[in-house]
Parts: sequence; structure tokens; C-alpha cells
Amino acid sequence: MSFCRDMPRRHPVIVKGAGCSLSTITSQQTAREETARIPLLKKVSFILDSRQKRQVILLGIMILIGGLFETLGVSMLVPIGNIIMEPQDMMHSIDRHPPLGAILTKMGLHDPVRLTMVLLAALIVIFIVKNLYLLFLTKKQNHFIAHARNRMISRVLQEFLNRPYEEYLGADIPTVFRITDSDIPQAFQLILALLQMATEVVVTIFLGAVLLTINWQMTAFILAILLFMTWINNKFLKPRLNSVGARNQNIQSRIAKWRLQAIYGLKDVKVLNRQEFFVRNYYESGRIGADVATDYAVLNNLPRLMIETVFMVAVLGYVLIFMLTGGNVTKLIPQFMAFAVAAVRIMPSVNRINTYMTQVAYQEPSLNYLYDNLSDSVRSDRELQARKAQISGPALSLEDRIELRHVTFRYPDGDRNILTDTGMVVPKGKSVGIMGPSGAGKSTLVDILLGLLHANEGEILCDGHNIFSNYDSWLAQIGYIPQSIYMVDESIRENVAFGIDADKISEKRIWEVLKEAQLDEFVRSLPEGLDTRIGDRGVRLSGGQRQRIGIARALYHNPEILVFDEATSALDNETEKALMDAINSFHGRKTMVIIAHRLNTIENCDIIYKVEGEKITETRLDHSRILHEEAQ
Repeated sequence: MSFCRDMPRRHPVIVKGAGCSLSTITSQQTAREETARIPLLKKVSFILDSRQKRQVILLGIMILIGGLFETLGVSMLVPIGNIIMEPQDMMHSIDRHPPLGAILTKMGLHDPVRLTMVLLAALIVIFIVKNLYLLFLTKKQNHFIAHARNRMISRVLQEFLNRPYEEYLGADIPTVFRITDSDIPQAFQLILALLQMATEVVVTIFLGAVLLTINWQMTAFILAILLFMTWINNKFLKPRLNSVGARNQNIQSRIAKWRLQAIYGLKDVKVLNRQEFFVRNYYESGRIGADVATDYAVLNNLPRLMIETVFMVAVLGYVLIFMLTGGNVTKLIPQFMAFAVAAVRIMPSVNRINTYMTQVAYQEPSLNYLYDNLSDSVRSDRELQARKAQISGPALSLEDRIELRHVTFRYPDGDRNILTDTGMVVPKGKSVGIMGPSGAGKSTLVDILLGLLHANEGEILCDGHNIFSNYDSWLAQIGYIPQSIYMVDESIRENVAFGIDADKISEKRIWEVLKEAQLDEFVRSLPEGLDTRIGDRGVRLSGGQRQRIGIARALYHNPEILVFDEATSALDNETEKALMDAINSFHGRKTMVIIAHRLNTIENCDIIYKVEGEKITETRLDHSRILHEEAQ
């Protein structure tokens, strides 16, 4: 997904190692304009799968049936009104149609009172059945939208997690959250509005056809007025609502940004006493959001008020003109009764049609954003699958060595190479230390080794096979321990067996890896043992305990390769020494790659590489420097 596409212009997000250049923003603006020109229904069709499209067709059929029910209920009011007001005239009209009169006589309904009672009873049944059916239709529509929305959010989350790691480096995280929390719900509200608008359009067309048979002049006059008002709404309000919807997108990202930054940086915020700064910025963003919501509410209600006014003026004006031209108003009473009932149904329908049109216009920017991201994802998936197909091979299993061969890497939009035509070898069963000055590219090197970052040139080989030829099997061999262990606010058990369903966690394996990480005695001393909750991001544990849980997590699936990315750099000397004892216990049993924070961290490694000046070179440790470092 292209996450920098929607960065707010007035508040650009600058991410180290990545970003959106002026040319990128210009091309994205062009892409947005192209997307806006794509027909709305084509975009909706694109985001729905084949099963959902079939469901939409079924809903369309159900909408037509609902329209017939609505029309039948209103059309029956005309004969009922006539027979109540002028029973003899009605019976004479029936007598002029012998087949109809014969049928009614056979049914014993030639008496006006009895016929009226039967028609009223039938009308009662029709309205009950109609409204039960419309309630069922409402349920089916909302069920479809709710489940399709949930399916899409899950799909987008999956797409997000499966994107290349480089794309996360420049991600505007609040905007990433917005697509699942706001854009997708808005897009499916748009689809629901289209379905509901279709319902109202069908009802309006059917009822309009009935009214044309009753009094075509009045009907044509009123429909012309309503169509004109709808055209005005679509012509002048839609662009304004598109603009308001786009403003809402941007401000929602800003609101999310201030909330996330305040919460994730809570400790720094409190220690530096910066609460007022974050609250003020959150409030100011929220105030703009409130103004946008107010604008939408006014514009969304404007069509209803205009149409209601024009409708009543048109109907009453028609009657006034009819009277002024000498027409007999009493003849309009039965027709007026039908028009009154139809107005009760048609006018709200027309109002809702226009309201749905404004809602669609307001929510279309969210649909466009979702469409763009899914289009990018489909295109990226095809390219990724094509690359995988070219180098696909059997499952990888380290038997000899790992090799980085002629690797060159530069971050997206970076102005220099981090590594240039360089490489290294990691033999199986050996421990390899990586040292170098800050910013030289040590962590980048490990990310390339893990396959998270893709080299611009060169290969990462496992026994001569490209790791991307069967990447899942490559990851299955790796246990990764970073500098900062990510903890979920769950039990120790669930943090060790990270991402594994509770019913599939092996208690025996949990204790085995805790013992290897030298944490089992501590966990057994806790009153709740493995069920002890560790708090948000592990706040109830010490730094050393968090790192040991990270080691246990990495060991859980028994990997061949352990990668320590400055795993001890945040610890004090004593805690680091204790943790290094645990790490050194794997010497000879596991293949290890250790990024050095301090030189004594890698003094027992079999091979040591230095990363500097875009190159990786094998080196030896200066023991005098180690002694000096320990003395410090």
C-alpha cells in the first residue's frame, strides 16, 4: 500500500530513511485526480469480491420486490377512497366491466360496504407484510455491509502486514490507522447509502407511475420540480461535499497522530511536563474536525429542507392554479387522498435520495483512497508473485553456511548507499559478531540478512540458494532478538508463545525455553506463574527480564539461527553480563549473529565483521580497547 499518499499537506510527516518527495506528492496528486474520474460504481465493484457482487445482485432483486409492495399499498388507496366517497359511482364503473363484475359477484363482493371492508382488510395485510418484508430487507442490507466491512478491514490488515518492510519505513502511521478505523467504514457506509438510495429510487419510480395514471399533469409537474432540485443538489452540493470529505480525511489523521504520540510517549510527556502541549494540539485538531462535521451536517440536511419546501409549494400552488382556472376541487378529493399518501412516501424518498447523494459525495474520498491502495496492492502482489515464481525452490535448511554476496543497499529516497558491493559469510554453528560506528549500517545489515529489506543488488544465500526462493522456510530457521522487545499486555505465556493460539501453546516447550533463557526460576517464583500479566509493553518487568522473554520467544520454535540486534545495549553492565552468560550458552549449539553495542559483547565470537564506509570486512578485536571499555 502507498501510505505516504495521504500525508496532510500542511503538516508533512518526515520519517528517517524515507519520505515523500515533491515529485512523489505531485504524482500522487495526479493519481488522485485520475481516481476521481473513474465511475463510482466501477470503484465499488473493484473493492467487492465475486461472492459479495452476487449478494448485491440478490439485494437488488429484493429491493425491486420491496418497491412493488410499496406501490401496491399506495395504489389500493385510490379505489378504496373512491368507493368510500362515491360508492354508487364506483359500482357503476365496475358494472361497465362485465368480467370484473362477474368475478366480484361470484365472490359475494358486489355490495359496496362488503367490498370496502374486504379491500380495507387486504390493505391492512399488505401493509403488515410490506413492513415486515422491508424490515427483513433492512436487516439483509446491514448484515451484508457489516460483514463485508469486517472482511475488508481484515483484508487490508493482511495486505499491510504482507507489504515489503521498506514501505513501513516511510509510513504515516495515523493514516494507516485511519484506513481501517475510518476510510473502510466510510466506504461501506457509501455502499449502504447506494443500496438504500436504490430502494428509494425504485419506490419513487413505481409510485410515480401510479400517480401518472391518476393525474398525469400534477404528477409531471411535481416530478419535474423534484428532478430539478435533485440536479441542483448533484451539480452544486456534490463538489462541496467532496471537499469536506477530503478535509475530514486529513484531520482524522491529525487527530489520531496527536493521540498516538501522547500515549506512546506517555513517560517522556509526563517527565518533561508537556501534557498541555499535546492536549492543546489534540484539541486544536479536534476543533477543526468539529467544524468539518458541522459543515457536513448542514450540507447534508440542506437538500431535505429545500425539497420539502419546494414540494409543498408545488402541490399547493397546483391546487391554487386549478381553482383560479375554474376547476372543481371536489373532483380532486379522491386523487388528493392518493397524492397525500403518496406524498407521505414519495417526498421522504426523494429527500432520502438526495441525502444519500450528499452522503456518497462526502464519503467518496474514502472510497477513492481505499480503491487506490487496493489497486497498488493488487499490482504489487502480481509483481511479487512474478519475482517469486522466477526463483522459487525447495524448502531451505542451513547445512553449511549463509552468505551475503555483492550486496548493495540504499533506503528508498535515500541520498547515499548504506552498503556497496560487499558481503560476508556466516558458517553453520559459528557465532559471528558485527561491530562498527553508530550509523554505519549494522542493523540495516541484519535486516537484509533477515530478508526484511531487499538489497538493490546482490543476494542472500543459504547453502547457495536465494533465501527468497522459499522465504517462509528461511524465517522458520531464525530466532530474532532486537534491542527493544515488543510485549503485548497479556500473560508471560502468551508473550513467549507470541502469535500462537492459546489452545496450540505447548506448556512444556514454554518451560524449556524459559530455562534456556535463564528465566524459569523467576517465573516460578511469581504467584500466578505463566499467567502473570506483564502490563502494556512489559512495564512490570525489568529490562533484563524483557530481554530474556525475547530470547525465550525466539527459541520457542527451535530455530537454527539466532540474531541478536544490540539485544543488550539498553541494559546496565551487571544485567548485560548476566544476559551474555545466557547468550554464550548457545555457543556451538546455534548459529549466532550478534550486533555489538559494547566490544565485550562479541569477544567470544568465532568471526567478527566490521561495518564501515559502506563495506563489511573481517577484523579482530583490540583487547586493550575491551579492557578499557570494561573499566569504564
